[in-house]
Amino acid sequence: MPVISTHDLDVILGSSRILHRVSLNIHEGETVAILGANGSGKSTLIRTIMGVIPPSGGTASVFGTNITHHSRVPWDRLGYVPQRVAAASGVPATALEVVRSGLLGPKALWADRGKKAKRAALEALSAVGLADRANEHVHVFSGGQSQRVLIARALVRHPDLLVLDEPLAGIDRDSREALAHTLAGLRDQGVTIVTVLHETGELTELIDHAIVLEDGHVVFDGPPGAPGAPGGDDPAHHHPDTDHVPHHAPVLRTETAR
Repeated sequence: MPVISTHDLDVILGSSRILHRVSLNIHEGETVAILGANGSGKSTLIRTIMGVIPPSGGTASVFGTNITHHSRVPWDRLGYVPQRVAAASGVPATALEVVRSGLLGPKALWADRGKKAKRAALEALSAVGLADRANEHVHVFSGGQSQRVLIARALVRHPDLLVLDEPLAGIDRDSREALAHTLAGLRDQGVTIVTVLHETGELTELIDHAIVLEDGHVVFDGPPGAPGAPGGDDPAHHHPDTDHVPHHAPVLRTETAR
């Protein structure tokens, strides 16, 4: 059973059709890049899969449960990493506090309290190399360090599926390499990783499944090295739903690490 599955998924927002009959399967243990230019529908796809945006047609399932049955989806098996720590709310938070908040949920209102929660949060921070900065306020962290705090918050519940939205955006080379190291460790533990990217950069070697969107359509779905993949050597191989791979589609190679 796929970890994530969509079939003929449509999303209409206002008068605009954002996703057009998107069908895909993501299986346990895969490291998947969802690629595309700005406005291609990448984030809308992820937000729909996570139940934030309702489908206009077709279906989307997580761990075999249709997302329209929101309360039945085992969301505690999923960790989500947004692009950035939310803008300052006026209440400074330490890295430890941010990570402990990942234990909260509608059925676990006090789960961030006590020694067990603190120990779990410190273990998650250790996994991303920030245990020694647990008591520092996140507003003094760099973009890359803030990103790793968010990953720790997602990891504190030991998820089977980790979803990251543009994790390479706006962070320096050292932080990108640290992120790649962290994700490689999670992949080796069997965690399914889905990451939204504009280009694969330092994560190139981790990706074993690429899905490329253009204008809300899937134009490639398969291994990065397959004929017809963006940047591949065989442009004659086409996706069955399109007559070409767009020239501006992301290239599956490290362009920022040299």
